[in-house]
Amino acid sequence: MTLLQTRNLDVGYRIAGSGLLSRPRHLAIVHNVNLSLAAGRTLGIVGESGCGKSTLGRALLRLIAPTAGQVLWDGADMAAMSAQTLRRRRSDLQIIFQDPVAALDPRMTLGRILSRPLVTFEPGLSRANRAARAAEALHQVGLSADFAARYPHELSGGQAQRIGIARALIGKPRLIVCDEPVSALDVSIQAQVVNLLMDLQDSMGLALVFISHNLSVVRHISHEVMVMCLGRVVEHAPRDAFYARPLHPYSRALMQAVPEPDPARERSRAGQSLPGELPSALNPPAGCVFASRCPGVQPRCRTERPELRSFGTRHAACHFIEA
Repeated sequence: MTLLQTRNLDVGYRIAGSGLLSRPRHLAIVHNVNLSLAAGRTLGIVGESGCGKSTLGRALLRLIAPTAGQVLWDGADMAAMSAQTLRRRRSDLQIIFQDPVAALDPRMTLGRILSRPLVTFEPGLSRANRAARAAEALHQVGLSADFAARYPHELSGGQAQRIGIARALIGKPRLIVCDEPVSALDVSIQAQVVNLLMDLQDSMGLALVFISHNLSVVRHISHEVMVMCLGRVVEHAPRDAFYARPLHPYSRALMQAVPEPDPARERSRAGQSLPGELPSALNPPAGCVFASRCPGVQPRCRTERPELRSFGTRHAACHFIEA
């Protein structure tokens, strides 16, 4: 069953003009994104920093209002929901943040941090019931009940992220947006957190949107992969098909930039990083967003923007793809 769907979603911000008397401008961040996500499935969203991944994730939760298009939750347009209806839906839609320590209030005990959402989602619960739910959430993420009396500064990075996951779980959500949840953690801790999310998905039927620039982690957890470049989707494919043969030149460049565990093979590789820099969102290119860095660029690429086309179960936006 499809839980989340977007239709031609655009997201942007109003920014000040460059001069004292100049008018404010609109900065477009996300362009024409279409996706759907079912219960128990994970969509991995990858791309360089500044490509719009986190902005898209917040728009999916209606933390940012779209400038065009729709976000549908259970078939209902979230923009058309009243404030009261959207507030009731919040328990279904949760987020895990990138910086686990900064996302926790240092003045509160962990038990209070965890139980606080229940004051909003289930105001009829007694304090004892909220404490019991907090203890249950701690158990779900592999922490003992005595963590409820601790403060955030007493935690390691991995423990802090487990608390972030527990806080997201306490309202019994159906969808969690994971915004680079392991990028600040050591590699061994990353694996533990990713495996925890997969176990929770299996046991609770969660839908996950997993945002990351780490293609190795995305390969482990995702069922589908969406690649973004300067706010546009350039490829969207099932995981196995994507990692077997990415279609878009940008996707191939991202794959080539993934470090090799074998030092000898790593030294022998050519083109280990993406050439050039991401174009500015304030002055986007007229054609393909990857044209300025693509090794196979043609004159058409610089003047005509490619549409996202279907290649069986896959979609890619390039004029010169051979399926």
